[in-house]
Amino acid sequence: MAKVVRHPETRDVWPRALVLIGLGLVVFLALAALGLRLIFDTAPFWPLAGTQMKGSAAGPALQHFPGADLAAFRQQEDRELDTLGWVDRNGGIARIPIDDAMKLVAAQGLPDWAGAPAAAGKDCALLEGQVPRAPQAGICRANADAAQPNATTPQHQAAPATGARP
Repeated sequence: MAKVVRHPETRDVWPRALVLIGLGLVVFLALAALGLRLIFDTAPFWPLAGTQMKGSAAGPALQHFPGADLAAFRQQEDRELDTLGWVDRNGGIARIPIDDAMKLVAAQGLPDWAGAPAAAGKDCALLEGQVPRAPQAGICRANADAAQPNATTPQHQAAPATGARP
């Protein structure tokens, strides 16, 4: 038989390279986890169970009986709806009971607020006092000036020169 020449086998994987890659991966993951821990705060925002809360002893002022408070509030509002009184005595604004107001509206209808002209200086001043730079205030002034052109702008007329001939 003929002698067969055998070539030495070559290794497909080098164990040293495989171990170095594994160690490098472990080091990379450890550094990444450490970096993420430093970047992001993982402390809880609430106290953990069984730990003492650090903070002021006074908590927020909560209602002890919210149902009773709501009932008292609604009762106060209903009382205001059923009473007669002044809201603004100087402005001539009064409050009437809601039942009377509904009867008045049913009997007389709603007033025509759009047809009422603005009183120059009174209604516009009230509007400007409540909403100073509103476009409605400018419209009110323009309408009041158009309704009374001579009231706000005095006319100045020069006297004719004496002795002048036409």
